Amino acid sequence: MKKYSLLLTLICVLFIGIQSASAQDRLEVMAKDKTTALAKSLDLSPAQVKKVFEIYYTAYEKNKGILSEELVQNMRKKINAVLEPSQSEKFKNSILIEQTRKEKIESANRG
Repeated sequence: MKKYSLLLTLICVLFIGIQSASAQDRLEVMAKDKTTALAKSLDLSPAQVKKVFEIYYTAYEKNKGILSEELVQNMRKKINAVLEPSQSEKFKNSILIEQTRKEKIESANRG
């Protein structure tokens, strides 16, 4: 009976470990996707890419991938601090475009 208990415990621990690893992988993929998109649109340097990835990944990891509006604003400020002035302007414009698109979608869904 002890052997079965030990085996069941071991299986549970492995299953939990696999789930945890897959959640971490998902968060890393989310951060990489956002970083890649930003790197392409703003022509980021390798050092900037690394910093932006760390900003995204840390935020996703702390909040399990769920981002509040306040957290998004905080991330944008941190990312903006990494950017050069010309990149910062493009970044602000992309945020405005994204907000306009979201407002149109919300408006269409309401009416």
